[in-house]
Amino acid sequence: MHWDDEWERWFLQQAQRRRQEEKPLHDRINQLEAALYDAQQTLRHLQAEKQECYERTQAVAIGQVFPGPELFALKKTLEEAWLELVLVASPKAEALSELIRVLERYFPDQNPR
Repeated sequence: MHWDDEWERWFLQQAQRRRQEEKPLHDRINQLEAALYDAQQTLRHLQAEKQECYERTQAVAIGQVFPGPELFALKKTLEEAWLELVLVASPKAEALSELIRVLERYFPDQNPR
């Protein structure tokens, strides 16, 4: 047997031994990656649920402060202010537009602007 054949056999044995030693570590890494993915999915779901709860809380609070017709009047006033801001090209128009969009969620029977 030639010396390089022995060297190759020894090298292959060492590589096989290393793979066997590292296998539990690779398995553990795969388990942790799967757990991380599950945790990320749960976090996304909980963030969406939190946002929905926040919006519901806003709806209840707005309904208590501005019942029915008063809320509609508030929306009309904000729309008029928005139009004036747009006409003067104010950068604040976009923020007011977003506020109006939020209010429009509380008028399901009307078309959004």
